[in-house]
Amino acid sequence: MFDASNEVDYLSARGDAFFKENYLVYFEQPLDHKNPDAGTFKQRVWLSHRNITASVVMVTEGYSAPAPYKSELAELLSANQIVVEHRFFGESTPEGMPWQYLTIEQAANDHQNIVDYFQQLYKGDWVSTGISKGGQAAIIHRALFPKAIKATVTYVAPFNLEKEDSRLLTFFETVGTEEERRRVRDFQLEILKRRDEIMPHFVDWVKEKDLSFSMDLNEVFELAVLEYPFSLWQWCVPIDEIPLPSATSLELFNHLYRGIDFTYFSDQEAIATGPFFYQAYTQLGYYGYDTNHLKGHLEYFTTDIVSNELMVPDVGFTPVFDISGIDKVISRLKKRDAEMMHIIGARDPWSATAPDVRGLKNSVLIVDPQGCHLTRISNLPEALKHKVLSVLGEWLN
Repeated sequence: MFDASNEVDYLSARGDAFFKENYLVYFEQPLDHKNPDAGTFKQRVWLSHRNITASVVMVTEGYSAPAPYKSELAELLSANQIVVEHRFFGESTPEGMPWQYLTIEQAANDHQNIVDYFQQLYKGDWVSTGISKGGQAAIIHRALFPKAIKATVTYVAPFNLEKEDSRLLTFFETVGTEEERRRVRDFQLEILKRRDEIMPHFVDWVKEKDLSFSMDLNEVFELAVLEYPFSLWQWCVPIDEIPLPSATSLELFNHLYRGIDFTYFSDQEAIATGPFFYQAYTQLGYYGYDTNHLKGHLEYFTTDIVSNELMVPDVGFTPVFDISGIDKVISRLKKRDAEMMHIIGARDPWSATAPDVRGLKNSVLIVDPQGCHLTRISNLPEALKHKVLSVLGEWLN
């Protein structure tokens, strides 16, 4: 169904002392793995080679993969590495964007095609891994093809069970201390109360970055304020950096931008994130914003819960959320109980929807109490790092 033989570029300049050779490979994948007549697209894959007898780490990206790099697991295991760009992202985008084929099942079959091809060459242990949405993809592939991979390690991967998972709202009622949560809420209120002072800084920033927005800038400003708590906790922004109410308007603006990159809502960014939001609101789930503590200060978003569904691109039809694909994955995970490790940070909002490993003897959940979305093996507390390496050693001999 695909042919990699004539689509290889050797990238000697991209190599380093760790990998001997790097290759860019384009796989011709079917749009619909159940119907070859639907057409094909080219999927971008990076192969980094060390030794034909070494293990292989397959990184399932959740988005684009514009360049090769060395993953943490490849270094730990002295492994070869394959990085797979997700279908419909980056250069792996088919002409005409047939959205109906952007599903978790189709992506898992893409990954299995790549595994089947490279396992003809590499006979060592295979480990799949991914970060965040890439971790979701690794879980889904392992659930549907449990015997293809020896072990799976995911980083900060959510596993949502609703179109807008309510656990991603209640998280903000318990994360950190009450004083920390109060400072976050008070900052949001101060920003909205002083919007007339702060908006000129935002307008200047937009002009400087030469960005455009499909919404009124005042709407974008309010969305940024709503997104701020999620982004702040997700990316480990120190709570003690939050300015006091007496701060200048520029100081308030600069910290808001420190907490949330406004580019996230721009037309330019929508090109890259559009496929993600389509997946979120058809199969993967996402989150909304609780506005109750901001009542009376929001002009454009006045419901108790604000949905992010407005970020879904215009695809020519109304996307419908269907949980059946995730239900199938959960059923397969429970039935197969494959060797999987999930590494998360407790202060990351996405930890609220981490994979449920209860009742699974071969799944391990590693939780860094102070970690966020940047949690990796290298920055875990020593006891947890030792546990990770010990479990990997058992799985991979």
